Amino acid sequence: MKKQWSLLFALIFTLIVVLFSIGNVENVTFNFLFGNARLPLILIILGFFLLGSLLVGLFTYYKIYVQQRRIRQLEREIRRLSELHPDDGNRIATDGRPEDEEKETRSSRRRSLLKK
Repeated sequence: MKKQWSLLFALIFTLIVVLFSIGNVENVTFNFLFGNARLPLILIILGFFLLGSLLVGLFTYYKIYVQQRRIRQLEREIRRLSELHPDDGNRIATDGRPEDEEKETRSSRRRSLLKK
């Protein structure tokens, strides 16, 4: 569901940028470090929108890559520790909780509070 909301917001934002760009079609002078060019304002707006989207995407994918690498490293460490301590290995689940421990949910917490 979160992915659907993200896609919806991205589409709405893109639509706003496109509508804003359509309203700005006159030619403007764009100054570079090494010169200047006369371009339609719509190309400049869309170009910088795409450049910003690309940068955000690259930073996001880099962060995901670092997190996945850290997860793999921790999973290797869990396997190594379970090999060093085989008696404890069957009690440790991959998420760090003992296997026989019930995952606490919102409704189970509410029930335990009502019993008290």
